[in-house]
Amino acid sequence: MTKRFLVPCAPLVLVVGAIAAHAGTRKGPIIVHEWGTITTRHAPNGTPQGRLNRIDTTEVLPQFVHRYEPSQTVDNPEKTLVKETLVPGRPDVTMRLETPVIYFYPARDMPLPPPFQVTVRFRGGIVNEFYPDAEASVVVDVERASRKMQTGAIPSEWNGDVLDNYVVGRLLWRDVALAPSASLTPTSSHVWLAPRNVPSTNVTSKSGEAERYLFYRGVAHLDALMQTELLAKEVRFLAPRQLEWMHQPSMAIAKMWLVDIRPNGTVAFREHAPLTIDKAQPSRELARMPLFADEDYSSANLAALRQAMKQSLVGAGLFEPEAGAMLETWKKSYFETPGLRVFYLVPDEWLGYFLPLRVSIPNQLTRVIVGRIDLLRR
Repeated sequence: MTKRFLVPCAPLVLVVGAIAAHAGTRKGPIIVHEWGTITTRHAPNGTPQGRLNRIDTTEVLPQFVHRYEPSQTVDNPEKTLVKETLVPGRPDVTMRLETPVIYFYPARDMPLPPPFQVTVRFRGGIVNEFYPDAEASVVVDVERASRKMQTGAIPSEWNGDVLDNYVVGRLLWRDVALAPSASLTPTSSHVWLAPRNVPSTNVTSKSGEAERYLFYRGVAHLDALMQTELLAKEVRFLAPRQLEWMHQPSMAIAKMWLVDIRPNGTVAFREHAPLTIDKAQPSRELARMPLFADEDYSSANLAALRQAMKQSLVGAGLFEPEAGAMLETWKKSYFETPGLRVFYLVPDEWLGYFLPLRVSIPNQLTRVIVGRIDLLRR
């Protein structure tokens, strides 16, 4: 039998008051906050790299997390979508959806809402890790398939061969309840414990599982919000090739960071904001950022980078403990793993098309997703 321990809703006494100023004194809908990361990897010429469902040991989740492998891929090692350290990885997995967590803050002195539903859809991908337990599935968007396919019959079911825009992963939590206290599963996993360090209200499922948040991860065949080209002295950024998902004439990427971490732990970084994507101009150049000289690197820059990112996450709508938990969760891959990478804030319009989230009761929803592009050097 799995041991559990009782965790109160708000252990972080010093920050409860600050969050109560946002949530506790209201008498309206619950506040719902989400954060997460979408990770991609680009060759120097900008070509997106696949096999991203092969992960590092630091990104492995606790065993109690639920995993979903579609029936179309479960018996084929070459097609499997599972995230593991030793799998070869699928060539068409060009994006990882990493550790989105969803927090809930009911209004103070108001009855807790009745059990409700939360639904996530991932266009172009599969949601294959989650907790508490939920209903996972994959469907074909027939309307999208009919526009995508030039000849032949429109598939009524996904055969598992190729991830594409008309493949839609779905995750449904039924009967989610909010609980002032709950018995949480013990774990030593840093990537699991860091998001718990937030004074939100615990959630429980119909199965009896409980956590500080709803959690999910997935994989997809999708591109980053920017094309890149690594040149001798600079990085060139361009708008995406495909912009048919945009509803508005233009869209802003509010903040971007170019970061280089050396094996000795020294860091160099630059900020750029905002970048405007014009729907009428796919592949338009957005910016050029110079690479770094030796004098740009220092150990002190790590703290400066974390503070800059935290400030932007809070400015985008997260509570300070949430922003801190996000950066702490990914401190190894964000800030300690050597390499050249880009971080950017993902616009709501992209999320609304590729990763829509629905909560079945009245709510005030804020979603802050960080895009990450690892740039491979020649």
